[in-house]
Amino acid sequence: MTEEIITRTRKKPTHRWMPGERMAQVRELLGKMLRMAVQILPGFLLSFADIMGIPSGLQAAWMAALAVMGESLLLPAGGCLLAFVMRLVWGLPLRLEMLATLGLMLISPLVLFRKGAWIMMGWAALSLVPTAAMGVFFGTAADGLRGIACVLVSALSAPVMLRGIRAVQGGKSLDGMEARVALGYTAGMLLCGGARMLLFGVNLGVLGMAAVTLCLGLHLGIGAAAVAGMAGGLVLAMQGLPVTLSVALGVGGFLCGMVQSLGRRWLTCLSFALGCALTMLLSGAAAQGGLLAVGVASVGLAVLGRTPAESVQQFFRRFLPDRPSAGDAYAASALANWEKTVEAMARAIPSPVEAEEERTGPWWKEHLCAACLDDETCPCMLAEKAVHQAEAVWAERKADEETWQAALEKLRGLGCGRLYQLWQGMESLRQADAAQARQVQKACYQRDMLVTHMEAMAGAARRFSQLSSGESWWDEVSAKQLRKRLSELAYPATLIYARRVQGHAQAAFELHRSAESQQQAEELRQLAADTLDVPLDIAQVEDDRVLLAETPLWTVESGIAACGMEGRGENGDTHWLGQLGDGRFLAALSDGMGHGRLARQESGQTVTLLRLCLEAGYTRPQTLTAVNGMMLLASRGERFSTVDLLTIDLWTGQATLDKLGAASSRLLRGRTMTELTGDALPLGILETVDSRTSVLRLHDGDEIVLMTDGVEDAFAEKSMLDDAIREAMSEATAQAAAEALLRHARDTSSTGRKDDMSVVILKVHKQS
Repeated sequence: MTEEIITRTRKKPTHRWMPGERMAQVRELLGKMLRMAVQILPGFLLSFADIMGIPSGLQAAWMAALAVMGESLLLPAGGCLLAFVMRLVWGLPLRLEMLATLGLMLISPLVLFRKGAWIMMGWAALSLVPTAAMGVFFGTAADGLRGIACVLVSALSAPVMLRGIRAVQGGKSLDGMEARVALGYTAGMLLCGGARMLLFGVNLGVLGMAAVTLCLGLHLGIGAAAVAGMAGGLVLAMQGLPVTLSVALGVGGFLCGMVQSLGRRWLTCLSFALGCALTMLLSGAAAQGGLLAVGVASVGLAVLGRTPAESVQQFFRRFLPDRPSAGDAYAASALANWEKTVEAMARAIPSPVEAEEERTGPWWKEHLCAACLDDETCPCMLAEKAVHQAEAVWAERKADEETWQAALEKLRGLGCGRLYQLWQGMESLRQADAAQARQVQKACYQRDMLVTHMEAMAGAARRFSQLSSGESWWDEVSAKQLRKRLSELAYPATLIYARRVQGHAQAAFELHRSAESQQQAEELRQLAADTLDVPLDIAQVEDDRVLLAETPLWTVESGIAACGMEGRGENGDTHWLGQLGDGRFLAALSDGMGHGRLARQESGQTVTLLRLCLEAGYTRPQTLTAVNGMMLLASRGERFSTVDLLTIDLWTGQATLDKLGAASSRLLRGRTMTELTGDALPLGILETVDSRTSVLRLHDGDEIVLMTDGVEDAFAEKSMLDDAIREAMSEATAQAAAEALLRHARDTSSTGRKDDMSVVILKVHKQS
């Protein structure tokens, strides 16, 4: 097995004003403050969302939705209380009934947790009864009607806001029009709350709507931006802003959607700002802070860093439909139909488990008394008591031998003169049942394997269907720009394609002179990055073909050190570190059974199969199931391999670690060390795979240590291992740290158990 090591180094930034550790603490504190502000802000804004004169009670609907989900109401209630204080500061009507509503909502988690929509709506309405009462008993008839309308609007809004919150927290594509409308309604009500607020002359409601419209134009195109801008302007008009603001935002959304295909964010923001500003000036809607708000939103998104821009893109891409867009419609449709057919085949595969047949007195007589000489005349097994006793014995058929023999004694007293015939018959039934159970278990395992492969095929068909949907406008414009640039420079290469895959740029070129492929690849990378205004990496160079991919937000510096048993001989461990075709970073480490060449062959095959399945598009659970089955077919359960399977999404920083029989791992974050363990069995032993999975949200500077049991067992105590890891991680590079930890383990194991040793160390960095 050829070991592949990919080491990426990145110089850590130095900070002039404070050390890196202090800077990390400051960033963490600012992050906590931002998260608190996000929880406080909805309660504050919704308290001011008076729509067409109807007093706002939407803060009650918001907190009712949170209470149903079991979320804390402390910070949202703080936002409502802040709104009450600001009313006093700004000289607005105090609305003392808001305090009564807030008091009722604070106890809503006790009433609403995991309750249905009707109870949630009823409680929201009950909390707003003081608002309706103030209008009915202490105001005019119009005030009374507005108070009742407040109760109705807020009660009906509660389930809609609940759906919107769940859509945001889901983390996947929005499933259907209901989620999109609910999220849009919730966002609109939040913007209403800021429509009358000015901060340094900037209208907060217009600022939020301008930012949303611009983001939709950047990531979803013309239609979404234009419609959202017009709808958002109408929502703001309910708060008294000019109706022509709807036209201005719609025009800005249309223009930014037109320009976004060029791939220049600053140009898209400029088009949006000019479109909105000219329309506002011509229509007289530039007052009340709207014009300045559009400018602030445009400038803010134009200078947004890569990390927050990537987060915004991932959020808005959830609005995209899962089905492919227009393009090569026939190929896309054929692949989509094939996906559905394969999924239906997987569901239609029959289960080998059959329902047990009904056992009655005649059934027991047929199966237990067939060899008895008195079968024709003996009625012992036809009585109800005999059937009950036989069932009691049969229930113990899977117990140990001692328990089974004790259960057979229950057949005494049935009036049978040939008791040994009953015992022999029951034993024969037990053996036949055990053989059938083994056959069913094997058939179930084979069915699961078949379903796993068919589901993976369906997933691949889904991805190919999306890719075959044709090039987008951005793809066509980018390809045209790259071809023009190659022609101007007379560069000896031809563009094969330029595509955005999952929102990230890729470009492939065919070289005319493959002898200088590496040098040409670097030149093409620089050329394409300048042309598309996107940072690019060289993803692959193969013969006369160069593939470029957008540089991800996270980088991984890796190091590995390994040695055989007692420091000599062939190491039975195998590793693979590198980037998969879908952009994820993979670190796989396996320890084969035993030592030497045979163990290395087992672990090498395991790592290779894991990587190939992931490259083929299998999910992690499907990959583990498939590889486990392949190993069982080859070794019949007589050999096994431990597995550490770590995948890192280089765009989000989320990592997933699957452990099967492997030694414990470590996650180091600053001075904190977390042990990652798992008690699952290795691959290749049982038909079912039950891995221990850890999902990690990585931070900049995190360090991950993977090791085989030879390293872990070298230390007499876990504290000694932890100390050695801390000492090794003080090295400047991941490779030096891996070598230091291995050296310490070899020195320590001189008086203890000796085994193959492998250490993999990963240091992750996030681009600023």
